[in-house]
Amino acid sequence: MIEAAACASRESFPDCFFGATLRSRSERHFHIAERVYPSGYRTPPHLHSKPLICMVLDGAYYETYGGNSRYCTPSTLLFHAAEEKHLEKFEACGGRSLVVEIESAWLGSIHEFSGIRLDATAAFDSGALAPLGARLYKEFLSRDEASRLVIEGILFEMAGELSRAAHPRDRRPPRWLQQSRELVRERYGSHLPLAEIAEAVGVHPVHLAQTFRKFYRCTIGDYVRSLRIEFACRQLAATNMPLSQIALLAGFADQSHFTRTFKETLGVPPSRYRELASGRGDTAYKQP
Repeated sequence: MIEAAACASRESFPDCFFGATLRSRSERHFHIAERVYPSGYRTPPHLHSKPLICMVLDGAYYETYGGNSRYCTPSTLLFHAAEEKHLEKFEACGGRSLVVEIESAWLGSIHEFSGIRLDATAAFDSGALAPLGARLYKEFLSRDEASRLVIEGILFEMAGELSRAAHPRDRRPPRWLQQSRELVRERYGSHLPLAEIAEAVGVHPVHLAQTFRKFYRCTIGDYVRSLRIEFACRQLAATNMPLSQIALLAGFADQSHFTRTFKETLGVPPSRYRELASGRGDTAYKQP
């Protein structure tokens, strides 16, 4: 039975766990539950008094927290700080997650030992957390005497990797993101759907869009537009090619679209840019 009704009467929805529990287990410092959510399910805004880790096992949903929205898939692992209000909106496929509720004192002991402080909500889609999450789920299903010891060991590792992922030393974009950028540069003159780029580099389209903007400070659409304008500037400055042909080669729908976008970007129409670039204009103009 879905448990939203049980929580809905509480103002601000504190300490609510929505969805239905498939199985659960409690250890000294943790409570772990595998939870399932139906198609299109939405949770109200809610919070938890204890920090928790959520690993997506199946399905997909939008997670909103602290003014941020994140698309979560089976590659996603989230750390929720205590008292952080958030909500979820599941896709038609629904979802299934492993939720680990952590005693704050346990995280406090980590801080005393290592100086690592986990107190900010964050979501991660790559790195060492994915295999750790897979091991955690395997041990969660195991009921032998050693599993509780192994689970705590895995959670210690997760705490370290969460801290490392939240404060990375290497700020370079991942290789698949660089590959996506190279693909866009090669094919900016043609229609290249986001889904096709994502499939080519092996990630979800929403994750690609979010990561591209994070590292390159623009959307993929903005980047494509800038490449097309750069190409047009080179052709205008170095050739007598008709504007209609430049528009076609650059990937614009037609000359009108090209002229409008060019002027919005550079402040002058293509014909005027050509005059200035060739020295026929009355002022110097340098390509940006």
